[in-house]
Amino acid sequence: MKWKILFFSLLGINALMIVLLLFYMFQPFPSPNIPNIKGEGPTFTVQTSKQHINTLIRDYIQKHKKEGELSYDVQLADRLYITSAIPIFGKQVDLKMAFDPNVDESGNIILAHPTMTFGRLRLPVSYVLAYIEKHASLPNWVKVDAKKERIYIVVSDILIKKGYMLKAKTFDLSKDDMTFTVTITK
Repeated sequence: MKWKILFFSLLGINALMIVLLLFYMFQPFPSPNIPNIKGEGPTFTVQTSKQHINTLIRDYIQKHKKEGELSYDVQLADRLYITSAIPIFGKQVDLKMAFDPNVDESGNIILAHPTMTFGRLRLPVSYVLAYIEKHASLPNWVKVDAKKERIYIVVSDILIKKGYMLKAKTFDLSKDDMTFTVTITK
C-alpha cells in the first residue's frame, strides 16, 4: 500500500511539472525596453577644414552666379572675407568685408564684428548691410540683420539633398576646425 502512495505522489509531481512547463512555455516573452525614437533619424558628424570649405564656396558661387551680377569671392582665412571689385569711372575699386564666424545654439553660423572697406575708405557697416539686405540676391539661407550688424547663415536651410539636415557644431578658424552634423530626417 505504501508503494501506491509513493507512485501517485510521483505521478502528481510529474503532472504538476508538465503543467508548469506548458504554462511557462506558452507565456509571452517580455520584449526588451527599446525607446521609440520619432522625428530625427541617424546623425553623422563631419569635420572639415578651411581649404575644403573654400572649395565648396567657390564651386557654389560659380554654379549660382547669374549673368551681369557683380562678381565676388568668399575666403576663409583668419576671418571670413568677402571681396569684390566695383568699377567706378573706368577703374576697379576693391570692396572688402571681414567677419568673425561663430556658431549659435541652433547650429547656425553668425557672421559678426564686421569691418568693411571700399578702396582705403572705411564704410559704415550698418548702411552697407542695409544696402545688401535690400538689393543683393542672396540665397534663402542667408539672412542679413543690418541693425545688429550681423549676417546669419541658417545652416539647416542649406539644401544638401532632400531628407538630409545640416547643422554647424563648431566653426573655429584659428584651429582650422569646422564640424557639422548631418541628420537623415526620413
